[in-house]
Amino acid sequence: MKSILLTTAAALGFSALAAQAQMTDPEETTPRRAETAMSMRADRADFGGDGYTSTDGEVLYGTLCAGCHMPDGRGAVGAGFYPALAGNENLEYSGYAIYIIVNGQGGMPSLGHFLDDEQVVAVTSYIQSELGNGYEPDATVEAVADSRPVDPADQNTKEHE
Repeated sequence: MKSILLTTAAALGFSALAAQAQMTDPEETTPRRAETAMSMRADRADFGGDGYTSTDGEVLYGTLCAGCHMPDGRGAVGAGFYPALAGNENLEYSGYAIYIIVNGQGGMPSLGHFLDDEQVVAVTSYIQSELGNGYEPDATVEAVADSRPVDPADQNTKEHE
């Protein structure tokens, strides 16, 4: 019994030291330039009483997408796999992007409950024509409306927490 208590105390002590080391590491406490830029965009007056109101595709991408897909659209691998949007052939036509943005897929959450049709068109057009993609934007509000589910999932249920 005594050895169990000593082992537990030692483990807790090492955990506390590791946590303290992480908190005091200057590289860990200094935000990176891209993170700071994304936070500044999110803090601007794009949020109103009706929710997120920006209709600028670049701003929408920077605040909602760049955290996972990276500011340059090159994607990332780490805590998850975030596919590259830069040079992504699936973006040649807007239907794919619209469906994924509205409904989500795999680790990508649905944003259809958060963005209106015009906002989905704006961010889709941005990722089609920017980020090293040279596709002609072809998204329409009608295509977005058609991609919305008849019975949208309740975003407040346990499966989304």
